Amino acid sequence: MREMSAPAKVLAALVTALVTIPLVGSAAGSVAAFDDVGATVDAAAAFGAPRRGVGEVVNKVVVIGIDGLMFDKADAAQAPRLRRLAAQGLLSQGNIAGHITISGPSWASALTGVWDTEHGITDNEFDVTPFLAHPSVFTRIERADPTRHTVSIGTWHQIATIAATGDRRADVALTTAPVADDPDESATDAATAAEVVSSIERSGPDLIFTHLDQIDLAGHQHGGASRAYLAAIRRVDALVGQIVAAVDERAQARPREQWTVLVTTDHGHLPTGGHGGQTPAETANFVIARGPDFTPGTVTSAHTLVDLTPTVLDLLAAPPGRLDGHSLRARPTPGDER
Repeated sequence: MREMSAPAKVLAALVTALVTIPLVGSAAGSVAAFDDVGATVDAAAAFGAPRRGVGEVVNKVVVIGIDGLMFDKADAAQAPRLRRLAAQGLLSQGNIAGHITISGPSWASALTGVWDTEHGITDNEFDVTPFLAHPSVFTRIERADPTRHTVSIGTWHQIATIAATGDRRADVALTTAPVADDPDESATDAATAAEVVSSIERSGPDLIFTHLDQIDLAGHQHGGASRAYLAAIRRVDALVGQIVAAVDERAQARPREQWTVLVTTDHGHLPTGGHGGQTPAETANFVIARGPDFTPGTVTSAHTLVDLTPTVLDLLAAPPGRLDGHSLRARPTPGDER
């Protein structure tokens, strides 16, 4: 959720420097773009299918964080790539009732595996302190194996605050510089996605997390029931397709690499816009897990954003420690749900 501008941040290896990601892509950003449906999207052609690694398998994970997305709007928005991705693995549509439905607390929970009552973040203004007691997924992976290559690339600057914190931290933590004349953040999100695709193609990180923000902005400006909100979903759907296509192309070229794609959101939106409360629209949450470990067509309500970090740690064979969430690869028990 971008409620303020901030300089771009980067952490590369053990050196921290300020950088910006140049605009390397753009996307149609008007509400009219929703009305101009154009050719029907062939989701099957957008990307392939998850591949199981062969030989000495190397697990790799992509986590796509989509700010403010209510997944049940994907049908109304004609978002075939997200729907295809969900059909290829596990889709959980649950809720985070009892948790603060604001970006700061939610992305902190997604990236630490503990609820807001543990990390203590209550809004979007936070510093590194909570992550000293509750390490991020990047810290836990780097502690377990410093040779792992971990990357964070996001549109919202506070994602880098989380990723670049701790005694061990993400090898790369980038915040996309806001693109000029981009009132709906479509061009900025496109630049974020393009950098993610480039990172996958260049180095194939063991973990790469990305954050896309324009859907949340559309919700704030126009409401969760607006055509602008649906238009933003369609644009992000296309960006998700680009990222997953890059994963599949790399997996095909490197048979040892076994990739898992995880997708989640931080909160929903009221029909008139806004979040932070406990209505069903605000607490709506979803998780997609697509990879060889997940049976296609699995539908549940047992998992939420807090299960992302345990799942990544499980896939990359890193000790989880004491977490509130549970790996999506484990069978949930009734007590697992919040």
